[in-house]
Amino acid sequence: MRVFSEIQAFKQWWLWALLVITLLISSIPLFSIGGSFNNIQWNLIGFIPVLLIIVMFLVLKLETRIDRNGITAEFTPFRIFKRHYHWNEISKCYVRKYSAISEFGGWGVRGFGTAKAYNVSGNKGIQIVTKDDKKFLIGTNKPEEAQKVIKRYQDNKDEI
Repeated sequence: MRVFSEIQAFKQWWLWALLVITLLISSIPLFSIGGSFNNIQWNLIGFIPVLLIIVMFLVLKLETRIDRNGITAEFTPFRIFKRHYHWNEISKCYVRKYSAISEFGGWGVRGFGTAKAYNVSGNKGIQIVTKDDKKFLIGTNKPEEAQKVIKRYQDNKDEI
């Protein structure tokens, strides 16, 4: 295998439950009988942001690609958070088990200091350590496939 490609979405049931409950709570006053127009306007201020957050989580995807040019991870469709590491920038790269909450404070675009992560689910990730000792982890649900491609390019770094 020469190329690894993966697309992940936020699928945590508790996240969706929390967002839907928040949306329902924020919409209760919106549909109450006898509310004045002014109250409805204020209620929309709470309802619309929650609805936008739900839509964002529905469309947000973590795309990972490993090929001869290096490793790329980005959250689409916004393309704001994009990271690319060329093989010559990488000191070490391997797949490992991690804890999203205790190591990074949760899922999404996360990180403290020199250790950063893009993850959406699970507890396996592609750990990248750069030559200047910065650490970046990309969550994956295909750890065996990722490790095979990483090994291929790590073993042939001089030929790339």
